[in-house]
Amino acid sequence: MPFSLLCLMLSVSPALTEAKKHFEAGKIDDVFLALENQKLAAEDKAPAAELLAKASAAALEKKDGVMALSLAELALKQNKDHPGGLESAARASLSVEQFEQAEKYSDRWIKVDGKSAAARVLRAELAFEAADWQIAIDQLSAVKSPGPLADKVKSLKDRAQSELNDRKTAVTTVANLEKTLMAAAANAKRQGWVEAPSRSNDVVVYSTTWCGYCRKAKAWLTKKGISFTEKDIEKDPGAAEELAAKAAAAGVQPKGVPVIDARGTLVLGFDQEKLEQLL
Repeated sequence: MPFSLLCLMLSVSPALTEAKKHFEAGKIDDVFLALENQKLAAEDKAPAAELLAKASAAALEKKDGVMALSLAELALKQNKDHPGGLESAARASLSVEQFEQAEKYSDRWIKVDGKSAAARVLRAELAFEAADWQIAIDQLSAVKSPGPLADKVKSLKDRAQSELNDRKTAVTTVANLEKTLMAAAANAKRQGWVEAPSRSNDVVVYSTTWCGYCRKAKAWLTKKGISFTEKDIEKDPGAAEELAAKAAAAGVQPKGVPVIDARGTLVLGFDQEKLEQLL
């Protein structure tokens, strides 16, 4: 065996060799354990990042988002600009509903590989989660060679444009939302309606059909196993009056939705940290 090849083989980290064996055996968790606290030589970092990115993708296929994210983040410690690591980190973050983190990884992926149609499609899908239709359109418009994603790009772009058009129409609705609540409060006051305190187990989400953060709030409550009642303040005048009375009693003025009655305390917007404390 040539001396140079022998030296190259001996230079490979034992931990990396062990991790490769685990990956080949389908033991994805053990790949992470083998490399978690290792200080690899410079020449081992690139192959380690590649292996960890592949292991992360395999974990995603198994629907293990937590492990996939751990593997992807470990891959990025070896190579912060590894495209596969950034892709897996973004997709894994999305799978565990860490939306802001998913956006950050996705943006980094696009910066590293701006020609990737998959990167921009994923970023557009994340924009859909936040109802950021213009961001979705901008990302999809930047896809120059969609390849097998061509149909998906067109479908998403058409949907985003439709949603954006609806949003522009809804601007008037948003502007009138405060007026609606003020009118409801005035009507409730004229009728002498006094809001009864919520029962200790009541959670009410005051929302509208077009509100992206309302959908996020409801998804979060459902994931946490917290039962709630949804009330649309546009379709149900009584719900608007009810919310207005609660807001007046609490001394707050909602500027939009969602407003969440978290067992007697009004939470303006989807404030996850505050909801964690209250619920």
